[in-house]
Amino acid sequence: VGGVMLGASYALDRAAGGQFEVFPSYIRIVYILNFALIAYQVVIFTRFSYGIAVKPKWIVKAFVILGALGILANAASRSANERWNVIPALIITFAFYRILKSDTKRTEVAA
Repeated sequence: VGGVMLGASYALDRAAGGQFEVFPSYIRIVYILNFALIAYQVVIFTRFSYGIAVKPKWIVKAFVILGALGILANAASRSANERWNVIPALIITFAFYRILKSDTKRTEVAA
């Protein structure tokens, strides 16, 4: 993500299907937004790890859905290097899926 935002040459074949010689501005903007999303996921995961309530509740479900879409997008990439991103995307999505399921169990127990 950082390499694309900075336009680093090592990231050219690892992002956006490996189709660019130089990353256009719109791709960099998309990756800046992606970085912001990742930072927010770290905040939410840290809050959950310390037992602090995650609000709004739907945000964890949104992270699971976005993660699943990210897995599919990376798996379908033309770039072999980008397809490796399926592994971290799967791990992150699974972590938020576990949070979603544990929140569901807490709600059922409280009811």
